[in-house]
Formats: sequence, structure tokens, C-alpha cells
Amino acid sequence: MSLILSIIVPVFGLIALGYGAGRARLLPNSAPEALSAFVFVVAMPMVLFRTLATARFDAGNPLALWISYFAGVIVVFGLGMLVARRLGRSDRRAAVIAGVGASFSNLVFVGVPVATLAYGQEGLSVLAMLLAVHLPLMMMGSTLLIERAALLDAREDGSETGQRLPVADIALRVGRNLVKSPLILGIFAGLAFRLTGLPLAGPLGEIVTLMAGAAGPVALFSLGLTMTRFRVRGDMPVALAISALALVVQPVVVLGVGALLLPREWLALTVAMAACPSGVNAYLFATYFRSGEGIAATAIVMTTALSAVSLTVWLLLLA
Repeated sequence: MSLILSIIVPVFGLIALGYGAGRARLLPNSAPEALSAFVFVVAMPMVLFRTLATARFDAGNPLALWISYFAGVIVVFGLGMLVARRLGRSDRRAAVIAGVGASFSNLVFVGVPVATLAYGQEGLSVLAMLLAVHLPLMMMGSTLLIERAALLDAREDGSETGQRLPVADIALRVGRNLVKSPLILGIFAGLAFRLTGLPLAGPLGEIVTLMAGAAGPVALFSLGLTMTRFRVRGDMPVALAISALALVVQPVVVLGVGALLLPREWLALTVAMAACPSGVNAYLFATYFRSGEGIAATAIVMTTALSAVSLTVWLLLLA
């Protein structure tokens, strides 16, 4: 138990410090955006670059990893949409937002620090393989589903303009944005450096190590700062259901599938990542499509707070 607490307390302690600093207005209003940008644009790409440039990947099959993880994503995404439609009487756009909130785990801002503290460099290597496909698939799938939902909602309320964005155009637009994503660039750069056969050492290695070392603490602190921007805004039954799906059902499904496909050293990390709280992507989608903002904001706050308990339980069970 003391080992688990040595992982959980630093993670959620830094989130709490960030939240406290935000509530006390110790930093400028632009601090959450600036720190989040540093993490996303600089620090996390360095983590991925270093991991992919130096890691060993001979312990398991990446395809089995992806199947195990995304089995949970597919099940929970569908259940999240169903819950929002049945329980919350949400429109189709808000239902997709609920699915995103339930299944799009915060693997960058929470997953990377947890993997580092709990499983070390080996855990980061497995997470890097997951991140290589997680962001592209989740962004592509979520965007296609919500664009379709927006079209169906417009038809239902009679406000459709007659214009329809083809699936190929949506995929191309999302693909262009993903290619320019710093995380994807960090992955490609790490793989390219790996192919050179050169060691990541000397001054370059030290710079990368120092920058990558800042990723976890700054990510958690900036997440706490960002939490001050979100408010619990009703839709409690749906948000509670999303929290249960994200923190309990998704890791259970991943555990069930992964137990059949993954080596033990990969299974624990994959389940722990599936148990991470919802990321801010659901809220970004909600504000862009002007639907489900309350559901997304409430789910982010609730899953982040409740994951302090749920992650502790999962790490104990997986130990």
C-alpha cells in the first residue's frame, strides 16, 4: 500500500497544488494555456522522442496492445452515447460528446506521469506505442461521429442547410492537423533517430532528458490549474454514468481482453491507462459544436477527482 501511495500522492498532490494556485490566483490568467502548451508542444514530444529512440520493444505484440485497449474504448464509447440519449435525453451531438468523455482517457497529462512513477521506462515504452495510435484514431473517429451527429440533428430540427461535408474531406482535415501535432512529430522523430543506430548521449541526450523530466510535474500542475476553469454544471446522472464507464467499465473490459492477449508486464500498464480520467478533448469538441458543454465539463471534473481513488484501487489490484 505504501508503494501505491508513493505513486498516487505525488500525482494528485501536484494536481491539487495546481488547482490551489489557480484558485488563489497566484499566477496570471494565461498560465494554464501557457503551461499546457509547453507540455503539449515541447515536453511531452521530448518524452516520446526519448522513449522511442532508446526503448526495447521485444516483450510483446503492439497489435495485441492496441486490440486490448481499443476494445475498452469501443465498448465504453457506445455505452456513453447510449446513456446520454436514454438517461439525459441529449441530442446526437451531446451523445457523442458523452462517448468521447467516457472513452478518451487523459493519457498525456495523467497517463505519462502515472506510467513513469508506477512502471518506469519500460512502462513508458508500452505507453509510447499506445500513444502512437491513440491520438490519431480517437481524433479521427470522434470527429467523424460528431460531424455525422451534427448533420442528423440539423435534419431533425429542420435547420439543415443542405450542405454536407464528405467523410473523405473530414478525414483529410483531421489528418492534416494530426500530422502537424507535436506529439505525432515527437513519435516520428524518435523512430527516425532510432533507425540511425546512434546512441542518445552527450549534450543532446542531457537536453532531451532534462526537458522530458519536466513533462510529468508540469503536466500535472497545469492540469490542476486548468481544473479551475471547469464547473459542475448539472447533467449529474449522465456525468456519474460517464465517470463509472471511464474509471470502472473501460479498465474492466481492457483487463478481460488483455488477459488473453498481453504479457503480464504489459497488462498492468494498459489497464492503468484505461483507468485514467477523461481528458479535455471532450470539452473542446463540446464548445466547438455547441452541445454537451455541461456534460463534458462535469465529467472532466468528476473523473479527475474520483480517479484519485479509482487509480489507487486499480494499482493495488494490478500489483
